Amino acid sequence: MLFSAEFVLSIAMFLLVLMALFQLQIEGQNIRFGMRADLKANFRRYWNNKAYIFISIPFFLVLLSAFWSGDGDYTLERLRIKLPFLILPFAFVSMPRLKKPEVLTVLYFLLIIMTVACIYVGMNYLANFDAVNEMIGKGKPIPTPSNHIRFSLVLGFSIISGMALYYEGFYLQYRWERWLIPILTLFLFGFIHILAVRSGLIVLYLAIFFTSIRYAYLTRRFAVVGAVLLALVSLPVLTYQTIPSFRQKVNYARWDFLQYTQGTGQYYSDSERFLSMEVGLKIGNQHPLFGVGAGDLKKEVIQNYETTFDGQQDPKMPHSQFLTIYAGTGLCGLLLFLFGFFFPLFYKRQYQSTLFLAFHVIIFFSFFMENTIENNFGVSFYLLGGLLGLRYLEEVVCPDSYRE
Repeated sequence: MLFSAEFVLSIAMFLLVLMALFQLQIEGQNIRFGMRADLKANFRRYWNNKAYIFISIPFFLVLLSAFWSGDGDYTLERLRIKLPFLILPFAFVSMPRLKKPEVLTVLYFLLIIMTVACIYVGMNYLANFDAVNEMIGKGKPIPTPSNHIRFSLVLGFSIISGMALYYEGFYLQYRWERWLIPILTLFLFGFIHILAVRSGLIVLYLAIFFTSIRYAYLTRRFAVVGAVLLALVSLPVLTYQTIPSFRQKVNYARWDFLQYTQGTGQYYSDSERFLSMEVGLKIGNQHPLFGVGAGDLKKEVIQNYETTFDGQQDPKMPHSQFLTIYAGTGLCGLLLFLFGFFFPLFYKRQYQSTLFLAFHVIIFFSFFMENTIENNFGVSFYLLGGLLGLRYLEEVVCPDSYRE
């Protein structure tokens, strides 16, 4: 998932479905393969927990819009990307109940994997320091093993996970791991500023802000919010002064936005993003109720670019999940999507889990700037985090405390 290996994702999803539907029993020399004995019970549990059902809404939006989409090939491609929304919720329901140590272990390995990945990225950056900084000055990202935006979102969540692990006093085997966890978390926190991907930084800061507010509310330590606000304001200023990649990114963003406001930035990365959002909003406003159909969105985008820019600008899909859904399925689809997104968070007051809340903050605010769940990496990240949380919280009554 972390490196967007589509083959691995497909195999993993296939195996999860197999385990959800079938079982292998070995009794001495007798080996029996057949349907799971608890299949009906799992279906009943799946149906009774509406959060699992509503999390599948993105798949059904594409499926329903196929009735007014003319491009069958692109519709099938979108359905393939969204298929995990349909089958993974049941696969997770069929798993044994997840206990807190198991969930924390998953987060611990996420922290370690992202640390290794960031060390690799950092070594490559140092080996090509001048060349990469020059790329950043032209709007290019520091090379990462996968899409740099999704990578930064996972990195942001890994930092939040490290904070949660430290708070819980977690260690896998040795007590010294309790000190390793904050060291790795601080390393990742520093590295996300070196990586300087704005989407990841913004959602990380927002997640820290919201979790700090929740912590202050539950513990009545309101000075915490003030300290966090001060840090969130001062850290970017300090980072700008000390980290070249961050400074290059900020300078480029300011210059690019200036080109956009002057109408001359259509060939630069940020301006291309703003233009794609304008096109998405235009398409949605032309078909406000039901959109053009998720399957026809790509065709409509290409046509709008040809009309607006005389074919001299490369078409870009709207750089916003909200605008993508609005243009493809209209206001009706957007409202259904938002309902499906927030339902698991508020179902049985599961927002009381601070980590589950922080995860949704990261995903939700990424939707403003990115097509987060329009590729395998984004879908996998969203479903893995969301379904792990749901499976754990399904049988946990969340008290109004910060620990949960």
